[in-house]
Amino acid sequence: MSAAKSHKGTLAAAPASGGDRIGALPDEILHRVLSFLPARQAVQTCVLARRWLPLWKHATGLRIVGADGKAPVPFEEARELVDSLVILREASPLETFELKVAGAVIDVRRMRLWVRYALQHEVQELQLNIDGRTPTWVWPDVPPLASTNLICLELHGLVFNHEFLDFSRCPTLQHLKIEDCSFMHAERISSQSLKHLIIQRGRFNHSSRTRIHLPNLASLSLDVTDGRAPALERMPMLVSASVWIHPKCVDCCSHSNDGDCGNESCGGCIKDDKSPLILGGISQAKTLKLAAHDKMFIFRRDLKGCPTFSRLKSLALNEHWCVPDVRGLACILQHSPIVEELRLLVFYKLQGHNVKMIGRFDPKELPPTISACLKRVEVRCGEVDGRIVEVLKFLSKFNISFSFSEYRSLKAGENQSSTT
Repeated sequence: MSAAKSHKGTLAAAPASGGDRIGALPDEILHRVLSFLPARQAVQTCVLARRWLPLWKHATGLRIVGADGKAPVPFEEARELVDSLVILREASPLETFELKVAGAVIDVRRMRLWVRYALQHEVQELQLNIDGRTPTWVWPDVPPLASTNLICLELHGLVFNHEFLDFSRCPTLQHLKIEDCSFMHAERISSQSLKHLIIQRGRFNHSSRTRIHLPNLASLSLDVTDGRAPALERMPMLVSASVWIHPKCVDCCSHSNDGDCGNESCGGCIKDDKSPLILGGISQAKTLKLAAHDKMFIFRRDLKGCPTFSRLKSLALNEHWCVPDVRGLACILQHSPIVEELRLLVFYKLQGHNVKMIGRFDPKELPPTISACLKRVEVRCGEVDGRIVEVLKFLSKFNISFSFSEYRSLKAGENQSSTT
């Protein structure tokens, strides 16, 4: 037996200077190292030496991605590769399974079998990515996922059915990231274990709302690009939340600027939507960032029954909360009794320069409607114009004055400080 050959879990003899130092590592470490390579490259390591022949079969991860580790693989190429892998690979547990494919035609049935294989091998992190540049969308018309090992789940380019996002059979799931997916047929997103949720460029139903029930969620990033904003149920454990409602969202009313117009024929208002849809669910957050388009329909509607943000310390709002109407800003400040930091991003990163202004004030002189804990007020804008002046005038009513603390050139990346 050669000096370099070792039994599983043991360290090979120390190589001579300039020898195979990586090959001398224990098998368990090499199994993990191989898990970071695209699957095809991991298999190719078997030609390095006799000891490497079986190592790829025990790799703790399978990554079906392009050679650069980022680009998708044409589906037919991926099909041939994965079908071979699941046959030749040993029955070792998987920590990660990443599938990134593209193509005009996707074999949904085949993908389900691959996912089932990963779940049966105790996968902890599962990533499914259908390249969004193709017109093909996958509808996972299957029962909810079931796994006692799954911790992280990332989904891209999928169309969900009404029950796929019920994670009651995944009691250890903590991280969920969904990008460029359709929620048109998803009635509910629910999980008792989920801690972190990211939804980017989510497309929702135009006539009904997806309900989100995540009572133990700690962080939320919600980006709604189309359809009706989802209804967020109360999240008592929430620490941070970011919600961005895009202009293409269909929440609107031709009779009222904030809903509940009372007109039975109105297609914008939905009769059973009486409680706050967004703000009520995220009212326990300590850090909050809210962005909306100029209509602000959902947020204006929620502000009529604005909840108290009893734990909120840091608040960031975009321009439509204060320009041209400052009532939204005033309302949310009045319902944030311990807020310490306020940031207003008003027409931020426009052409030319960015301006950052820091508020100067004595917390003792703040009116009773504003948190006595307030320590910092920051306004960032592309340029100082009439709209910005109106915002500053409003804040001056609370004894908050401003100085230009930073004048930054985006093109040159230069910083200049000045005061006024």
